[in-house]
Amino acid sequence: MEKINHEEFITEMIRFASSAESPSRIINQILQYICDNLHSDRAYIFEDNLDGTYSNTYEYCRDGVSAEIQNLQNVPYEGMLDTWFVEYEKSHNIMIYDMEEYRNTSDALYHLLKPQGIRTLVTGPIEINGKYIGFYGVDNPPAEYMDNISILINMMEFVISMMIRLRNYSKELEKSAIHDPLTGCKNRTALSWAYDNHFDASQSIGIVMCDLNGLKRMNDTKGHLAGDRYICDAAQILCECFGSENVYRIGGDEFAVVLTKISKEDMSRRCTHLRDLTASGSVSLSFGVEFCEHHDASFETLLKYADAKMYEDKKRYYENLNAAIEK
Repeated sequence: MEKINHEEFITEMIRFASSAESPSRIINQILQYICDNLHSDRAYIFEDNLDGTYSNTYEYCRDGVSAEIQNLQNVPYEGMLDTWFVEYEKSHNIMIYDMEEYRNTSDALYHLLKPQGIRTLVTGPIEINGKYIGFYGVDNPPAEYMDNISILINMMEFVISMMIRLRNYSKELEKSAIHDPLTGCKNRTALSWAYDNHFDASQSIGIVMCDLNGLKRMNDTKGHLAGDRYICDAAQILCECFGSENVYRIGGDEFAVVLTKISKEDMSRRCTHLRDLTASGSVSLSFGVEFCEHHDASFETLLKYADAKMYEDKKRYYENLNAAIEK
């Protein structure tokens, strides 16, 4: 079997680390390179779900090896993976030369790994800012390679950890670009990205344009912190009625809701629920609804139709408010 060229391996790791491609794509390329060059069956990454479990998030298998990623979701930490993390603290990485012998170390892990056909294994932690957030593993490297590849483990850990950190940073940047920081709802940019160039006119669509009533008065009389809470309360109600993934804050006191592939009956039910919640609660909203089964109009035009109906509703709100004041 061809020996591992350490210099070439390290050079490739450095090349991956300096690549301009997306971090997730690079991670998959790294796993393939590791698997192929360590003559292993499978290379993978697990990440912390922050609920006491870990899930397999990336995987590469050589030809003829069955994928396990779907079977390895929400693996418990306590009584299972905690054994490895204790060992990581002592020796930083784990090299299992014989799975049968490892049974004496952790019977629980043995029964997780053995059915996957694992005979030998190399694993180490993924560490970001001094905290373990997951681990990588390489299944069934040839036993005669185990000591040889130990020299390369630190480089593997460094590059994988760096790519995970870059991926997380990229996700945070994307989230901040398309989410409203006050309410957590998506913003106008997200609405444009979702529908301006990807609008399927053959699908049914329901649009709700909303405007808060009394926000300026709230800001003037109770302060902007109270106004912010009022906006957040409105966002929470909209998310309850329509689902957070469908709610967009598009202005200071304006929200848009867009649902596709929805029936007229379901749309009507959700809007009735919204009307009931705002009629009896602490949040007052004016809103207009546009629903179409099939349509020729552009998405922007449908937004304008809903917006016009919203202003009619707002006009009625202030007419009723003024009438009540005059009494």
